[in-house]
Amino acid sequence: MYEDKTYESILSDAQDEVSGNVLKTEGSLVFNALSALAYEMSKLYQQMDYIINQSHAESADLEHLILICNDRGIIRKTATHAYVEVTANVSIPVGTRFSLKGYNYRITEETDTANHVHTAIVEETGSGANELTGELTVIDHVDGLNVATVTKALILGEDDETKDELYKRYLESFQTGSFGGNIAAYKTTVNAIDGVGGCKVYPVWNGPGTVKVVIASSANGAISDYLLNQIKEAAVPPEKGTGYGFVPIDHTVTFESVEEVPLVITTNITFEDGYTWSSTKEEIENAIKSYIASIAKEWMDQDYTENVTVYISRLESKVLDVAGIKDITGTTLNGSTSNLALAWNQIPTFSEVSLQ
Repeated sequence: MYEDKTYESILSDAQDEVSGNVLKTEGSLVFNALSALAYEMSKLYQQMDYIINQSHAESADLEHLILICNDRGIIRKTATHAYVEVTANVSIPVGTRFSLKGYNYRITEETDTANHVHTAIVEETGSGANELTGELTVIDHVDGLNVATVTKALILGEDDETKDELYKRYLESFQTGSFGGNIAAYKTTVNAIDGVGGCKVYPVWNGPGTVKVVIASSANGAISDYLLNQIKEAAVPPEKGTGYGFVPIDHTVTFESVEEVPLVITTNITFEDGYTWSSTKEEIENAIKSYIASIAKEWMDQDYTENVTVYISRLESKVLDVAGIKDITGTTLNGSTSNLALAWNQIPTFSEVSLQ
């Protein structure tokens, strides 16, 4: 806003205000006085420009955007812990610690005493351990323990919310008011739960007072039964019943995981000289996964009346952006040459890609 208020322009304006009978060239007393004043005033204008920018969500940096959002009751999401399933040959005491590939795990409960199935928390926050499985290294000794293995993720860890993600939530807060029992209230509450990436809410889906909430994970796929049960308990606490959780008294709510539709892709690719399928396969897969992730984000922004479609032309366009790809033709999705339109409660996931 004050880009024109530079040291040079302020000094020039100040010199113009001084009588022509007074010596004001560089090195004179008047010039030196005005120069010092212009320098300090230019800093004030820079600070005023900074303050104005930080007072608006669109131009604010992350620190000040957080403050603006706080005033509206929107709290930045910080990194969360992942929870995983651990199987072993014996029961493991709560609090026992293990490690796997630089991450530390701590047992929080035993969920199946007969089969020695446990839940463990990843002590480090963030998404880094979400895809890790395998045999754990013991930190704390346990009598009789021969092997303990991470078998799957139960709740995915999430990274700190980015500035763009927070700004998007800020803008969305102006579109639909969130109040008890409406769609916006359900979406706000469910999306705030650790491990949830987004959801769709279907009101009156099976008669008056009924609601269906379909939930996707923060990794753009189905959620685990463990997380689903946690959501159900937060919605309607088993020990108290309806009205004590976030579900309104007059609602009967069904919570479900989104249904994954794995994509098996076959195609014909012409490579440029020096490139082969083996040298480009990983980048091709990453390009396809990027496109599928964008579809998942689209799903999370929709309501129950909408669905997503996997377009072959857009998928091919992503692959064509990979270095070494000259042309791509004859692409099929799950054996079909047609675009794949999914139901409102379905989301695509990557399975495999191969050459015909």
